[in-house]
Amino acid sequence: MRTLIVAVILFLAFHIIRIDLGNGTIPLASFFGNEVPCIEEPIKSIHVTTIQGDTIEALFSMYPDPESTFVERLSDFYTLNPHLRNQELVGGLSVKLPLSGIGQNNCN
Repeated sequence: MRTLIVAVILFLAFHIIRIDLGNGTIPLASFFGNEVPCIEEPIKSIHVTTIQGDTIEALFSMYPDPESTFVERLSDFYTLNPHLRNQELVGGLSVKLPLSGIGQNNCN
């Protein structure tokens, strides 16, 4: 009976050690060193007050940015102004216009 209890205890100990070596903290400690935290830079923008009849295309043409495409700029525009996603621009509205794609998320 004593041999059976010792065998069960040894089996549990070896099983726990095997699981810890395979999925536990020991392999994780060897793979992860000093990680550099990913810091997102904010999108550079300017504040513009719209007038009646302004469109996004008109604002982009008044404040051009040769470093980014229209689609990238439009995506950044809606990131900066999420409240304008489903509505038209009206006069007297203060909006943020993205200047360039420099402040994009470089984190993977």
